[in-house]
Amino acid sequence: MWCSRGSCGTICVVVRHAFELARSRQPRTLLSLLLIALFVSCKPPSRGSRLSPLHAAGWLVDLDVPGFGKAKLAVPLGATTPRAIVIALHGAADRPEWACSALRSLAGPAPFVLCPRGVQRTDFPATDPRYTFATPEQTASELRAALVELKRQYGEHVAVGPVIFSGVEVGADHAAAIANQEPAFFSRVLLVDPSPASWPSSQAALFGRAGGRRALFAFGPAHRDELAQKAVLTARSGAEARSLLLSDPPRGLDPVASALIRNEWPWLAAPLRKSPTIDNIAGNPLSVKGPTAPPLTQRPKP
Repeated sequence: MWCSRGSCGTICVVVRHAFELARSRQPRTLLSLLLIALFVSCKPPSRGSRLSPLHAAGWLVDLDVPGFGKAKLAVPLGATTPRAIVIALHGAADRPEWACSALRSLAGPAPFVLCPRGVQRTDFPATDPRYTFATPEQTASELRAALVELKRQYGEHVAVGPVIFSGVEVGADHAAAIANQEPAFFSRVLLVDPSPASWPSSQAALFGRAGGRRALFAFGPAHRDELAQKAVLTARSGAEARSLLLSDPPRGLDPVASALIRNEWPWLAAPLRKSPTIDNIAGNPLSVKGPTAPPLTQRPKP
């Protein structure tokens, strides 16, 4: 059910408190309910209407995330229409502002770029703080809380619909695990130097069938064969998938890697032009709805 703009913040608060009370019981179901509540609960502006230009203290701001460290948010300053979300999970010894800067350079100024902070590492001095991520479950909780705050603060400037989900190294592993919970929402993924085990063949085979649309795997020679095969299996599931060879060893989103990925970004973010084609494990085309059994009259007699 649509609601008025004035009640959107209330819905976000209610959803947040409901999640805090029950998040330990059914995280997968809660994620689906939360995403529905956040991005289908508030009526978008009518076609042709324009929002007030979006203002902020700068292009990169802090976003308070209750129960977690402050996220960084790259804001589409001056936006007068709803803007999509790009999520960026940084690497194992990184900072969210670096991730936001790198993804803003890839995605351009149009979308929101949301960069969760993660947990601070204790082996770096206070003068040079670095962050990593704990478990995929904890990262999912932090991301859900950050999405609530993003929608609460920016309301109708946040576009309804799926997001682009990116991650580097451990962030890529966590992005893969979280995307598996709700492929229709995290429908486009960019995984930079992920562990091959983070995108198992079973997930690759189901990603497109469950609503996933595009996946870009960027990696160095060490895992080239395994991750290239993941891209092939993902494409057979009905999603579009590409693999991109980076330097050896990969160095996250360094200038060379960023330049290569930037060439692929228009494909990752572009609207779909055709219905997906699903293949079976042998690569033979199937209908989008999957194989169907022949009528009973045509089945061979035992």
